[in-house]
Parts: sequence; C-alpha cells; structure tokens
Amino acid sequence: MITLNKGAFKDLTLYTKKIKSDMNASGSALVILKDNKIVHESYSGMHHFEQGAKLINKDSRFNVYSVRVTYVGLTIAIAIHEGLLNLDDKISDYLDEYNKEILGDTTIRHLLTRCTGLKFKDRNVYRVADLGTAIEGKRPEILAKILYKATGKTVNEILSNRVFKPLNWTSTGWVTEGNQSLVCDIDSLKGYPTLRLGSNIGEDRNLYVSARELALWGNLHLNKGIVEGRSILPQEIFELSTTVQSPASISRQLPKFGFLWWIKDGEISVDYNELGSDLPDGSYQILGASGCSCTVIPEYNAVVVRMFNSLNSYENLGFDYIKDIHLFHSMVISSLKNT
Repeated sequence: MITLNKGAFKDLTLYTKKIKSDMNASGSALVILKDNKIVHESYSGMHHFEQGAKLINKDSRFNVYSVRVTYVGLTIAIAIHEGLLNLDDKISDYLDEYNKEILGDTTIRHLLTRCTGLKFKDRNVYRVADLGTAIEGKRPEILAKILYKATGKTVNEILSNRVFKPLNWTSTGWVTEGNQSLVCDIDSLKGYPTLRLGSNIGEDRNLYVSARELALWGNLHLNKGIVEGRSILPQEIFELSTTVQSPASISRQLPKFGFLWWIKDGEISVDYNELGSDLPDGSYQILGASGCSCTVIPEYNAVVVRMFNSLNSYENLGFDYIKDIHLFHSMVISSLKNT
C-alpha cells in the first residue's frame, strides 16, 4: 500500500471502509493518482464472505459493470477520428435489423449522450420519448454493433491492440473463465457469491479491472493519451471523449455527457446527478452497478478510483448511492487540497 501523505487521506479511507459495510460488499479498494503518481491506495476485505476467500490486494480485479461503457466510448472516438464514423451519422445507416422509421434521425451522438428516446428490446425498437429531450440508460451493445459494422473489429480487438497491449495492462479485460484474481459479486438477492463471465467481444457486463489499472485508464484520459512522454493515441480522441457532446436540444438542467462519461456542469439540477457539487466544472466520472467508480478531476490533475463488489444494495438495502457519491466527492476534494 502506498501513501505519500497519510493524514490527507485518512478520513477518505475510513469512509470507504464504512461504505463497504453499509452496502454489504465483501471488499473495497481506493486508489488516488495525482500528477501521474499514486499518492494513496488502500485495500480492505475479501474476494467474498465464504471460508477460504482471498484478501483484496493490488492485483484483485473487480467487475466494473457500467464503467465499461467508457471503454466502448473510446473505441467509437477512435473510429470517428480515423474517419470510419461520424458523430452525427444516423444509426439507421448501421442497424439494418431495426425499423428505420422508428430510428428516424437518431444519431451516434444521441447514443453516446444517452438521449435517443428509444427502447431496444430483442430485435424490436420503440420510441418512448422525443429525440434529444430526456436522459435514458446506456446502450453499449448498440454502439458495439455500429463499431463492428464500420470497422470490422470488436471493442476488445481495438482496445487490446491500441491500448492494453502497448501499455502492458494485464489486469484489464472481458473475462471468459474464472481465475484467482477475480473478486466475486455479493448480490443482496442471492445467498452466495457469483462471478459474471461472458464473451470477450467487449460489450458485455464482464469487464474485470484492478483498481490501479482503472486509475491508469482515467489518467490516460486526463493526459489525453500521453503516457511517460509517448503518445498512445492522438489527443483529439480524448478531447472528443471527455468534453460535452450532448445535443443542444437537451435541457440545461439535465446531465451532460461526453462519450458516455458524465461531465460536470454547474447548471445541472436533477436529483439523480452522479457528480457532487464540490467537484470542479470539467471533472468527469463513470459509476458502475457494483459501486466501482472512476473520477477524473483535471483542476487537481487527479484521478480517484473506488471499488466495491455489491449488487442491488440500492434496491434492497436502502443504500443511497447518490448521497454517498456526493459525500465521497466532497471528501476527495478536501483531501486533495491537503496534499
């Protein structure tokens, strides 16, 4: 465990352990990068609650669930930068299996910024809201289909060749079989620990990442593709991904998104806002169902990653994840000010 200033992060570490208990997670991790260095990391708990479970450590890989959408988003940004896609292409040009009239003028931009007004179910699509007027769930699998149609490559193929292998990231990947580094999910609806396995195409909810490598993922975006003086990907790709791309039709009070990253905007006023008021404008974050989050704070040149392995705690334990993430942000900013 690394800590360059023990006092600065003591409260944040204790709070992370408290939330682990509150949401009935068996394990947690906290990693803070500042100025390209790990200034603090902390690991607590076990891979699950059963006898024989491994201790959480720097090599433990958590299922990050919706955090994976930023990985899909980066592949779309790569394809756009290389002229294989356009942000304002109609998605009907790439999705032959869906009713083109219902898809209408919906674009890749609308998909990336979560305001298509569409509901996809099996091979059917329904319009449930006007285009570009309401925020909806994420649809990375639809983006992955478009990516494959335009490039002939999967999300995983692109990221493995362009990011993971060049950076020697060995603790990031879509998992197809179990191994001892994987942290089990603790689902409040079930009485036993689980692992979510699937294909390695790169769209499913089986992306397992260590806390350190998720922090490096955020830092790659913060530094716009520069790692130890070399450019992994062009700067413009990250500028696309991490700046507001929401259409002008979206109300100023609704959340704003880059390529599926939540972007801090002081005008947002909704009760489900995942970005706390103490975060500076221009910060961006992604939060997954198991409690894993990656928060990038350019004003402090910092990345903060917090990992948990709890599912359904919001619905079944009454855990208020919005209140938690706001308080966490407040404590993060206070801690960074003291470093």
